[in-house]
Amino acid sequence: MEAWDAFLCDLEKEMGKETVERWLRTLKILQFDACNLYLEAQNSFQIAWFEEHVRKKATASLHNNNAHPIKVHFSYTPKKGKKRLEEPPPPALQIDADEIDPTQTFSNFIHDEPNALTVQFLQELSPGAYNPIFLCGPAGIGKTHLLMACANKLQAEGLSVFYVHAETFTEHVVKAIRNSHMHAFRQVYRNQDVLLIDDVHHFARKNATQEELFHTFNTLHTAGKQIILTSHLAPSQITEVEPRLISRFEWGIVLPIKPLSKDKMGEVLENRARLYHFPLPDSVKEFLIKAFSTSSKSMMRALEALMMRHRHSSTISLEAAEHLLEDLLKVETHTKVTPEKILSATAAYFGIHQNEILGKSQSKECAFPRKLSMFLCRKKLKLPYLTIGKIFGRDHSTVMANIRQVEQKSTSEEFESALKEIETILQKS
Repeated sequence: MEAWDAFLCDLEKEMGKETVERWLRTLKILQFDACNLYLEAQNSFQIAWFEEHVRKKATASLHNNNAHPIKVHFSYTPKKGKKRLEEPPPPALQIDADEIDPTQTFSNFIHDEPNALTVQFLQELSPGAYNPIFLCGPAGIGKTHLLMACANKLQAEGLSVFYVHAETFTEHVVKAIRNSHMHAFRQVYRNQDVLLIDDVHHFARKNATQEELFHTFNTLHTAGKQIILTSHLAPSQITEVEPRLISRFEWGIVLPIKPLSKDKMGEVLENRARLYHFPLPDSVKEFLIKAFSTSSKSMMRALEALMMRHRHSSTISLEAAEHLLEDLLKVETHTKVTPEKILSATAAYFGIHQNEILGKSQSKECAFPRKLSMFLCRKKLKLPYLTIGKIFGRDHSTVMANIRQVEQKSTSEEFESALKEIETILQKS
């Protein structure tokens, strides 16, 4: 039956191929007509599983060619003859929080002025006053550190704290569905004083996970339990997550986290090196800051690789550091934002070709993307006006005038919308 096969294929995307193979493709089709499907189950437990996890989905999505719903009917005949030993029940679901690093505290979180109020707010956090708390900002700027600092603080106050990465939450949902242990899952997640979930943008396209998060969120929020979330993107910028979840992410307070200044990044590197008793010369520190500038995460990864690979007792030289990190430098070059990537992202957003941005047309369809691209090259890459002019085939005074025009429109809805979408495309690339 084509409608049934198509329905199962859709479920595989949501519940996983293994789950569908185990619970649904083993159902035998006895007969069907335009509006009815008669299935034979292997046992009563299979029918119960269908009723709990699939019946609502089938009612909503299983239709014939004329868009009329197809009703699913079951039959089950216990096998006669020699009595078999019953299959053992599936193992109990193991639901463990991700490990919280006890060294990730507010006292050793290095920040500068733009993030001072956010850090102070979290340090003085009174659970329930703002719910949820949503931390957002680019990868590698310390959101996980702040999340764990909150976890350590609230645990010390005697609260039950459950910290997971979004991928761990998804894994728990999938395992609970496969093993029919949703009750155990809900018992764990819905009976915490504080729930902290890292990188919630990873819930995109995961429908079953979003459904479970929605109800978990509602239960905890109604009970006045604190929820703290992080994401690379602000709630309004997250795509392929249900609007009802996005609206809940915005119920409390959204706190943007800004990247650190160069001086503060130097402090972070020095502190980490000091923690491992690794002498870090200024020349090597400057090299790490300059070469691994896409995020603090890539910078810290480079430092840790350096500490592992330098096996001599002598202080490492700049030449040795460059040699030991050749492979990571290649990766960094590939992921680094460049003028070419800015042009590509801007062209993709406006639906035009890069050559039209670089060309001579003064129509609005080309001029505004061109000015915005210049602005991003200046803002993100700190390129001199002369360099930007060479890229776009303009003199530096034209570049300065175009960037100034964009800055004057920085509060307009058109500008803000375009800038957010282009930066999202850049992050994904």
